[in-house]
Amino acid sequence: MWRILTRRAARSHFGSRPNDCVQPPILKFLRDPPRLDRETPARTSADSAIRSPRMDREVAASTVLGGAIVEWLAGQALLDTTPAGLFNELCQRLRGVGMPILRGHVAFRVLHPLYDAGILNWNAERGVVVDFFRPEESGQEQFLRSPIGHALTHRLPILRRRLTGETALLDFTVLEEFRALGGTDYLVFLVAFDPARQNGIICSWLGDRATGFTDGEIAQLQRITRELGIALKAKFERSVAQNVAHAYLGKRAGEAVLNGSIRRGDGEKITAALWFSDLRRSTEYADQLSAEAFLNLLGRYFEMTAAAVLDHGGEIVNLVGDAVLGLFRVEGGPELACGQALAAALESRRRLGASPPAADGLVLDFGIALHLGEAIYGNVGVPERLQFTLIGSAVNEVVRVQDLTKKLGCPVVATASFAAAAPGPWRPLGEHFLRGFETPMPILAMSS
Repeated sequence: MWRILTRRAARSHFGSRPNDCVQPPILKFLRDPPRLDRETPARTSADSAIRSPRMDREVAASTVLGGAIVEWLAGQALLDTTPAGLFNELCQRLRGVGMPILRGHVAFRVLHPLYDAGILNWNAERGVVVDFFRPEESGQEQFLRSPIGHALTHRLPILRRRLTGETALLDFTVLEEFRALGGTDYLVFLVAFDPARQNGIICSWLGDRATGFTDGEIAQLQRITRELGIALKAKFERSVAQNVAHAYLGKRAGEAVLNGSIRRGDGEKITAALWFSDLRRSTEYADQLSAEAFLNLLGRYFEMTAAAVLDHGGEIVNLVGDAVLGLFRVEGGPELACGQALAAALESRRRLGASPPAADGLVLDFGIALHLGEAIYGNVGVPERLQFTLIGSAVNEVVRVQDLTKKLGCPVVATASFAAAAPGPWRPLGEHFLRGFETPMPILAMSS
């Protein structure tokens, strides 16, 4: 994670360019944080006799409350709550026991095909705001010149900056912003999940008490942040499993697998609008192009087809080579599902027409077939390698119907059962025998 976040900027939290030099007194401060009794004038024995009992009671009460929060966090690690919900509750509890928290911040790595890192930002007014950062987002220099970037680069387990008073040190520009918000004390903690310290969380706390955090509160926050890391680690692992399952299986199939549908034969019979697309001249292009160029071509094709299915509420069942099999479940009447499938097909063709010509002069084209029928949706394969997929005669039919798009010169065709549930300017193309089926099937196309 440390490597990820030094490469990507957590710019919602830091947009500053502070000095990147570190003064020796600061290093000494970080290695040996001063005790409260070093910062305050020496007291007489009379002062101690009067004030120590009260201070001892406050420290004892604070320790008990901090211990209660640590115990609560340990219990949260076992529950299926979201990282944002957990962090929001933690910040509220800290404020509730008198910890002077003005803002809280947690950054962490995510395993997701679209994002590199996630950020949780909390304040009392708006609660938690979640941000994610894409791989192409830049800002490395700004991040490295932030307090968090500095702590990460120098592997500092704790970084502290007072923002007010005689000991104030505002050597990062963003600290001026924090002080303007009412902040008086700022802490950063790094919690590693592995001995190599390549993964973990970065947590910062902004305090607003005039005198800042006490030494006891800093020790408690360090302990609480470590326990927060343990609780979040369990939730991150669940999130990683969800991200991987959704990316490779689809959201619905991924959730079914995570909920226990993992045995061969698990599944159900469904009625659905079936959506099948196939790329034209793909074999020719695969032989002609480099591997990278052909994969880029497939990426463009899937953005036009598979993305349109998802955008219109459908599910991608399979990406088989250069083919897309999607479905729109019928829940009630078939009109909604078929209408969504038709809209996705028309959107796919619109995206094709709006795409700029390829630099290499290749012509991208594809056919789409639409069908309505029953199919079995479930786990098939061998015990060591299973796959959630769609099987049945209706699936075979929609694949064969797509073969007719090139023969009939129509990029989008549908069966009669589908057209009946999706009103539009359909025109009949006659009955056609499908490969492997004995009975001819009426085929229709949309009029221009």
